[in-house]
Order: sequence, then structure tokens, then C-alpha cells
Amino acid sequence: MLNIRGFEREKELPRAVYFSNSYFTKSQLFSLSEQIYLIYKYAQKCTKPKILEIGKGNGFVSDFFKKAEFDFLTYDINKNLLPDIEGNILELSHIVNHKVDIVVACEILEHLPFDMFEDSLKEISKVTNKYVVITLPEFKKFFGFGFLIRLPKLEMFSKQIMLKLKANKILSSEHFWEIDYDIKTQRKNIESIIYKYFSIVEKGSFDTNPYHNYYVLEKKMEQML
Repeated sequence: MLNIRGFEREKELPRAVYFSNSYFTKSQLFSLSEQIYLIYKYAQKCTKPKILEIGKGNGFVSDFFKKAEFDFLTYDINKNLLPDIEGNILELSHIVNHKVDIVVACEILEHLPFDMFEDSLKEISKVTNKYVVITLPEFKKFFGFGFLIRLPKLEMFSKQIMLKLKANKILSSEHFWEIDYDIKTQRKNIESIIYKYFSIVEKGSFDTNPYHNYYVLEKKMEQML
């Protein structure tokens, strides 16, 4: 199993993998909560939002929204995870026969060869009516610190001061690529592909886990025709 990547690996992973020790680390739990915050932020801009999550994982995000009575469906290639809809991302528009307001694909796209990145975004563009929330890991080392700021009459927010250095680490065994892993996956190249189908509404890295970069995308008008 460790020598297999991509669809073949993902569709056979046992459910227990998504509840292993690495999913109990603070950085991982922080990232999941950041995802919930970001999805909710843009769901508030929609009337009775319909949300589709590609890659159910351990169900942390989907369970939260379902218990909050959101119209939230999960889509995954792995039947062991009991997704609402089973299929791979390149079949998305052929399997999901209705439009949704938000498509979520967090820490998913790097598990496929970069050559599939554009095709994956194209499929997502056919299913969403409005927004897409994706996260991608960045091939960097991070050094710095962060802090919380609370001011009168303002919501508490966090700030990070971080130095990013080119990583000399070995790429994670299950990842084909990360942001800035090589020339092909430079951020400018990734964003040039994104711009073919979407506008970038918001982007950044999670204050609580800068390894994870996020993009909030909005479908271009010409893609709606």
C-alpha cells in the first residue's frame, strides 16, 4: 500500500488511517477548524447553501456542518469512508447531477499527479454555482511565531510573523506535489491554471498551520454559460 499513490491508494485506504495519531496533532486539528470557519464564512453569502465536500477523510468537517443542519454532501473515491456519493474527482460532473453553491476540496489535489490539476478544477467548475474552497500544502520550512489580538468591539483575530525557506525535505510519500515543489508547481503556474476557470476571492495560509495554503475561488461568468 505504501508504494501506491493516487486513485489506487486513496480508494483502498482503511478508515482507521484517518483516525491515526497524525490526525490528533494540534496542527491538523487547527487546519480542520480553519476549514470550517472558511466554509461557513462563504456559506453565509449564499441563500440556503448547498455544499459538496470532495474527500471526506475522517468526517470532521462534514459531521460538523451536518449537525448544524446544513445541506452538506460528501464525495469520495473510498467506499470505506461511507461518503454520500462515491466516485473520483475526474468523474465528478458525470456523477453529481446537480449544482451546488460551494465545492470544498481540502488537502486533496496534491494526492494526484499535477497533470490532473487542471482537469480536476474543470470538473469542479461544472458542479459549483458560486464558490470553491481548496487547500494545498506548501513545500517550505516555516520559522516564526504567532499571536492573538483582541480589541474592543472587534472580533478576536490572529497574526503570524513567519519566515519561509525552501524545503530540503523529502516529499510526503502520498503527495505527488506541493506548492513550489518544482518549476511546474510554482505558485504562479498554479494560479494561472486557476484563473482559466475561477477568480481568486481570497487566499493565504492558515495562521495556525502555515503549511496549509487556502484559496477561495469564485466561478467566472463565462463558465456559467
